[in-house]
Amino acid sequence: MMAAAARSCCSRFSARSAGASVRALAAAAAPMASPQKFGIYRYDPDQMAKPYLQEYTIDLKSCGPMILDALIKIKDEVDPTLTFRRSCREGICGSCAMNINGKNGLACLLYIEPSDKAIEIQPLPHTYVVKD
Repeated sequence: MMAAAARSCCSRFSARSAGASVRALAAAAAPMASPQKFGIYRYDPDQMAKPYLQEYTIDLKSCGPMILDALIKIKDEVDPTLTFRRSCREGICGSCAMNINGKNGLACLLYIEPSDKAIEIQPLPHTYVVKD
């Protein structure tokens, strides 16, 4: 009985400390570097024949820690013509799936890793692109 109580106590402690360390890492990572460049795939079939990468620079201090937060900030404050899909912001629906720096992932789950290079965001490979 005592061993079971000790195990349950320890498992609760480790889950709490793991959650706290993830939050601490996220809080420490976001304010470190302020300007971050993003190279975003742009395509509008009504306006142009070929897709291109457009570069945006945003201040990470005034942005959330996730890639999706940066995209929303760009759309709201820099370029309202930017178009992308999103829904739950919790990694459940898959709407914000995109290719980020050459790897497929969900923008709502991927942290912004500050870098001197632009973070490149493109559509998933082998998918039909309607706009952006």
